[in-house]
Amino acid sequence: MNDWNKAQEPISERLRNEDQLNFVQEHKMMMYHQTTGRTALIMDVWCVEPMPGDDSSIEEDRYIRYTTEDSLKEDYSVDLDDEGWLWCDELEGWNA
Repeated sequence: MNDWNKAQEPISERLRNEDQLNFVQEHKMMMYHQTTGRTALIMDVWCVEPMPGDDSSIEEDRYIRYTTEDSLKEDYSVDLDDEGWLWCDELEGWNA
């Protein structure tokens, strides 16, 4: 198993791997936010095509709906990476 949390963009890079994308969607994986200590459960992932003529949309290829303890949220995976989210199943000592 790859250590996706050590990747530069752990959420995005894992979801760009077809086998991992299917695994994450099937098992409703959890994410962990290092700074706040919060967790979130991924509900859905959509593959998004880049917008023609907008080079900034190339990295915005995975859109995620997820839930935290207090709300349902949606965002691009690259934004979750920028915010510091990691995969719970790869945290050492994590007992989910």
